[in-house]
Amino acid sequence: MFNRKLLRDFEACKASPEAFQRARLSDILTRNRGAGYLRHYGVEGDLSPSDLRRALPVVTYDALWPWIEPLVETGADGPRGGVTTEPVSMFLKTSGTTGRPKLLPVTPGLEAETDRARRIWIERMIADDERNAVGCHMAVISPMHEDLTPGGLPMGSNTGRIFMRQPELIRAFAPVPYPLFGLRDFDLRYFLMLRLAAGRHDVGTLTTANPSTILMLCRRLAEDIDAIADDIEAGVLCSGARAEALQAATFAPTLDRAAAMAEMKKWLRPDKKRAAFVRAAAVGGPEGLLHRLWPQLTTVNCWLGGHAPLYLGRLAPFLSTPEGSIPMRDPGFSASEGFFAIPLRAGTPEGVLHCMGPFMEFIPEGEGDDRTLLAHELEVGARYRIVVTTSGGLWRYDMQDVVEVTGRLGATPTVRFLYKSGGTLSVTGEKITEGHAVAAAASVADQHDVEAMCATFEFADPPRYVLAFEPGAAAPSPEALAASWDAAMRGVNVEYAEKRDSGRLGPPLARPTARGAFGAWRQAKVNQGAPDGQVKLPPLVRSFEDLTAALLTPEPPR
Repeated sequence: MFNRKLLRDFEACKASPEAFQRARLSDILTRNRGAGYLRHYGVEGDLSPSDLRRALPVVTYDALWPWIEPLVETGADGPRGGVTTEPVSMFLKTSGTTGRPKLLPVTPGLEAETDRARRIWIERMIADDERNAVGCHMAVISPMHEDLTPGGLPMGSNTGRIFMRQPELIRAFAPVPYPLFGLRDFDLRYFLMLRLAAGRHDVGTLTTANPSTILMLCRRLAEDIDAIADDIEAGVLCSGARAEALQAATFAPTLDRAAAMAEMKKWLRPDKKRAAFVRAAAVGGPEGLLHRLWPQLTTVNCWLGGHAPLYLGRLAPFLSTPEGSIPMRDPGFSASEGFFAIPLRAGTPEGVLHCMGPFMEFIPEGEGDDRTLLAHELEVGARYRIVVTTSGGLWRYDMQDVVEVTGRLGATPTVRFLYKSGGTLSVTGEKITEGHAVAAAASVADQHDVEAMCATFEFADPPRYVLAFEPGAAAPSPEALAASWDAAMRGVNVEYAEKRDSGRLGPPLARPTARGAFGAWRQAKVNQGAPDGQVKLPPLVRSFEDLTAALLTPEPPR
């Protein structure tokens, strides 16, 4: 009943994406009339899509930063004005493609854009299987307000913002209380997430953006399940060295430590019956562990596109049940900047473009930004870079994300995210993209026991690709792994195969990292300010020097 009008509009939008996108552009311009950025380019009123193209350039974050920075630094727009005239409630902090985190304004208009998509996504999830509405909902997030800007406005993560916009009744029964996500000791944070969730019998859904996070939690659960059961039986958060670490641990500065601890302990009590159930669930090892621990778990929600295939195969044993596998559902092609495509069914990363959300333009892959297309003009099978104009003050903002059009629902395209457009390596014209690297890495992971891997090139004689891989329990031969990657890359990139056959590229070299190297890299990114749930393993690294600095010990000169 709550979503009835929204769903009617959604059906109409699928039939008329052009009309809805024009209406969205008009609404965004109306909400932000008089914004300093628009005045700078002489924009004073409503614009058609073609007028917008002529009036405003396609930009990256660096071009918008001078208009955002005064609000960050002082809490007020500078003399030229800002990117939006709507009130900014907070800034979303996201890692970006460069070292400096991006700070993105949150406005009422932006929240309305993203809320519409989330409500449709949830409605479709429940329509697919009504059991998805049952039980408590476990989300792995980062705090909404992690800190304050110099100007006094809160800044934090998009996942935390989404979590805190849920009805209070839903949040009150979450298996992991919100303050825990502000704990700065990440190792302890993950243990306590699992300890509190394992104490509940009614976990129905598990949601986080990154599949690598779910894989890590599953492995930690298998490793720590005896300690978790002991703590459930004793009715404590944790014991021994972990209890000592918790005494010394700090929380995000926006959280009161005493209140956070009280919230985390609120429902604790000794529970011998649940502890025995948890110990019984551990019997049988990783295979089917989630189903044995939480029989009501009906869906696991995380990215299924982009780099996700590297992890999905390794997640499969944990998700097995006697009836098959727990379904996985992509949370949508979205980012801190907005929500762009809504998956309508489980098991696929493709979704229908959110034409009731931001205004979207598309640049054909490989072309410059002097020509953009609208949603209704896209061709099935073609690839495009997406440019967005949002109610959060992003004007013709180049997301640098490449999507592929997979089909249509009514007149509206369905798309799947492929990779970042800047993520391409080419030393002899082979043009290896992140998509190629992910496909090759997934093939290697099917054949060898590796935890993670990435690639770059080295200017040897002849030039060659270097693979950094973190070995699993059964450490693979670097030579065999390099041969597997070479064969896989030949299969997905004909230019690479040609360059290898002609001798212009030498055979790739594989080098093992220390165990835990990729985890340490990830942790370093989080320590630099990147939201925990958004840090993605880079399938490609720009240079051999960068790869060595991040993951490898330099080899001695020969």
